[in-house]
Amino acid sequence: MQKEDPDIILTEGGDSFLFPYLAQRARVNNISNRLILGREAVPLRAKKGRGTSFFSYGRVYFKSAMQRLYGRIHIDSRNTFIYSSSSLQGLIEVARTCRVPLHKAARSSIGSIMSSLQLYQAVKDDILIPWKKSQPESYKSGWELLIADRGGFIFEPKVGIHDHVAEVDFASMFPTLMATRNISAETIQCKCCPNSSLKVPELGYNVCRKREGIVPKTLWLILRKRTLYKELRNEAEDEELKEVYDQRQGALKWILVTCFGYLGYKNSRFGKVDAHIAVCAFARDTLLKTVRMAEERGFEVVHGIVDSLWLKKEDAELRDYAALCGAVSREVGVQLNIEGRYKWIVFLPSKTHPGVPVLNRYYGVFDSGKIKVRGIEVRKSDTPKLVHDAQVDMIKILAKAHNSREFLNLISEALNVLREYVKKLVDGKVPVEDLLIAKRLSSNPSEYTHDVLQVIAARQLVKEGVDVSAGQTVQYLITNSGRKRVVKRVRAAQLLNTDVHYATRKYVELLLSSAANLLSPFGYTTNNLYDLIIFGEKQKRIEF
Repeated sequence: MQKEDPDIILTEGGDSFLFPYLAQRARVNNISNRLILGREAVPLRAKKGRGTSFFSYGRVYFKSAMQRLYGRIHIDSRNTFIYSSSSLQGLIEVARTCRVPLHKAARSSIGSIMSSLQLYQAVKDDILIPWKKSQPESYKSGWELLIADRGGFIFEPKVGIHDHVAEVDFASMFPTLMATRNISAETIQCKCCPNSSLKVPELGYNVCRKREGIVPKTLWLILRKRTLYKELRNEAEDEELKEVYDQRQGALKWILVTCFGYLGYKNSRFGKVDAHIAVCAFARDTLLKTVRMAEERGFEVVHGIVDSLWLKKEDAELRDYAALCGAVSREVGVQLNIEGRYKWIVFLPSKTHPGVPVLNRYYGVFDSGKIKVRGIEVRKSDTPKLVHDAQVDMIKILAKAHNSREFLNLISEALNVLREYVKKLVDGKVPVEDLLIAKRLSSNPSEYTHDVLQVIAARQLVKEGVDVSAGQTVQYLITNSGRKRVVKRVRAAQLLNTDVHYATRKYVELLLSSAANLLSPFGYTTNNLYDLIIFGEKQKRIEF
C-alpha cells in the first residue's frame, strides 16, 4: 500500500469482512500498530459496532460499519448504493452537488444526501434550521383524510397479450411537479397567501406565491444539471465521454426518484405529510387530464400507473403518439415522452389469483427489438441463475414474434427450451453456484420462530462464528439430504463442499413455476407443465 500510494481503495466487503478480519489478525499477532493502510499514521482497527439494520419502504436493510483509511478514500462495492448503480463518476457527481465527502457519500442513503443539499440551501438563504423537526401533519377530519390520503392514480392492466401498444411516461414527473408548483413544507397552506391563485386539486390547499420553498430550489438544481448531462451525452461522439455523462445523470436521477418519498418522511427537516399529499393530488390530476386528452384522440388506455400510460389505437403511427405527447406537455407543464412502441406486450395476472391483474408484472418487445420485463423472476434478486437463464432464453424465443399470432405459434419452441433446462438439471449437469438462492433476512436469525430456509442457512453461519444480522442477504442451496428434516435440506453457500448434492425435484419445480408465470394468460400452470415436460406428449417419464 505504501509503495503503490493509491488515492482510492476499492474493495468487495472491505467494511463488513476484509478490513475487520485484517485488524483482528493483526491484533492476534501483536502487530496492530504496524497495520497502517492510510496515508496518516493511524493503525487500522476493527470497529466495535457490527453495523446497523434499518427499515425502509417495507424492507429491512443492513449497513456495515464504515472502515476509513485516513488520507485515502475507501469505497466498499458491497456497502454502497450510488457506486453500484452509477459507478465512480456518479458518486463524484453526487458528492460534489450535495456537499458530502466522497467516502461518506458512498455509504449514505439517497435521502441523507438530499437532506445535505437542502441544509446547504438553507444556510445559503440564511434560514434557521431546526435541531429537530417540529411540524406535524395538519388536522384533518375523517372525510378530509379519505379525500387527501391517496396515492397516484392507477388503471388496472388488461390481462393478456396486446399488439402495437405504445408506452408513454412523464419525465421526472414528481420532482417537476414539486418544482413547478412550489411544493415544500413551508409553502403548503402558508398563512401569507390564503387567497393564492395556485390551489392543490381536490384538496383546495393554498400554495405560497410570495417565496420559493427550499425543496423546489434544490430540485431545480438537480433537474437542470440532469437535463444538461443528458444533452451532453447525446451530443458526445466519444463513447467513453458518453458513459461519463450517462453515469452522472443516472446518479442525479436517484435523487429525483427519492425526493417525493422523502418529502413525507417523518424525520425530513424540510418535509411534511401535507406537502406529500399535495404532490399526489397534482399527479392524479395530471394523469387524468392526460387520459382524457388521449381518449378524445381515439386512444385506448390498456394500462396506467402513476406517471406512465400504455396506449393503443388502430393504425396509429409514431407521429400520432408524438403529437399527443406534445399537446399533453403543453397542457400540464410536465414533459411527456414516448418510451417506445411494442410489437407485443403481455400483462400478467396474480400468481395466487389468476383472474386478478397486477400493476407491475409484464414483459414485451419494442419495435426496436429491445426486451422489457417487470415483476417476473429475471427481475428478482433471489432467483437462482439457472431459473434466470431459462426464463431469459424462453423470452428470447418469444421475442422473435412480430405480433400475438406469431407469439402463440412460438410457445411450443419456448417450451422446448424449458425441456432442455429440466433435462440438464435432472442429468446433474448444473453447477451448484447456478442454483444458489439469495434471501434477505427481515430479523436477526435468533428472532425467527419458524425454520424458513434462509434462517436455517443463517444459523449455520452463526454456528461457525459468522456475524449475521437483520437486513443481510444469505445465499444457500437446497440439498437432497434430510428429506424428513427441513433443517438438513439447506446448506449455506459458504459451507458447501463436494459431498453436497442439490434437490433436483425442488429446482425442477422452480423452473416450471417460472415458465408458468410467463405463460399463465394462455392457460399454462405449473401442474400442466409438469405433465407436459416431465411426462412428455408420449408419456415418457423423466426420472429424478
